[in-house]
Amino acid sequence: MSNLNEIKERHGRDRLNDAGFIAAAVLLTALAIGSVTSKAVGKPADHQWSGRDNVTVFESNPEIQR
Repeated sequence: MSNLNEIKERHGRDRLNDAGFIAAAVLLTALAIGSVTSKAVGKPADHQWSGRDNVTVFESNPEIQR
C-alpha cells in the first residue's frame, strides 16, 4: 500500500502549474477577442479633398470579336 501513496505524491495535481496554464489561456483568449473588436480596428482617416486633386474617368465599351 505504500507504493500507492508514493504514486499519489508523484502524480498529484500541481496547483501552481494549473494556475499558470489557466492564466495564460485567459490572457490569450482576451487578446484574441480584443483583436477582432471594432474599437481595436479603428476607423480610416478622413480624406480631405483639395482643389488640386484631379480625377480622370475613362469610359470605354470594348468590342469582343469572335
